Amino acid sequence: MSSPQTPEDGQGRGGRGDPPGDLRSVLVTSVLNLELLDKDLFRGRHYWVPASKRLFGGQIVGQALVAAAKSVSEDVHMHSLHCYFVRAGDPKVPVLYQVERAQTGSSFSVCSVKAMPHGKPIFICQASFQQAQPSPLQHQLSMPTVPPPEELLDSEALIDQYLRDPNLRKRYPVLLNKIAAREVPIEIKPVNPSALSQLQRMEPKQMFWVRLYEFKSPWATGSRGLVHGLLWHRDGVVAVTCAQEGVIRVKPQVSESRL
Repeated sequence: MSSPQTPEDGQGRGGRGDPPGDLRSVLVTSVLNLELLDKDLFRGRHYWVPASKRLFGGQIVGQALVAAAKSVSEDVHMHSLHCYFVRAGDPKVPVLYQVERAQTGSSFSVCSVKAMPHGKPIFICQASFQQAQPSPLQHQLSMPTVPPPEELLDSEALIDQYLRDPNLRKRYPVLLNKIAAREVPIEIKPVNPSALSQLQRMEPKQMFWVRLYEFKSPWATGSRGLVHGLLWHRDGVVAVTCAQEGVIRVKPQVSESRL
């Protein structure tokens, strides 16, 4: 994951796509608020546990990044983050974040962070920070032309639309109601939601509004899949580029009886 935005092109900050001040303050004072235990050692707590009863990976990434940022000077910003999830986390205990400072230079600072709830790492990351520097060379891709999020259905409305479909297969209502009952702290709006009957034939490129997240999968095999993504500000500035490889486990489908 990398943040391509340079200090002089901060036009994306404070724009219409930024979270409101109250949300930002909640994140800083709760989810991203770490307790300092010792030099480069922090403790974080859990504020949302998904239905899987495991730790939410996004929260672990965010807290680890905060721990890394607290271990470098305030005049640098993170530009690169590499993460590995190595074990499932236990939501019943806090997570300790151990920071190791690898390099503190005049332009770049690099550190690694281990997240350890039971003394064993469940997550490891390396973060690189850079001091503000002018850049004579700048470029970025153009943001796709998509409807604004205000014109799109959120997940609750989309599920309601699916459930009203008279051709909905019998197995889907139970699954959809389970999804609807989950408490998800992030609103996501698909740009081009597909009908349930088309889910098996979706192209490996999709777009969602969180801010606008555009991603595509160039490759999947060996029970793993690779995704490249771009996270856009509403004003068209690239906020984050990312690549993620994940394990894919597919349960064998039992064909429905047609008797």
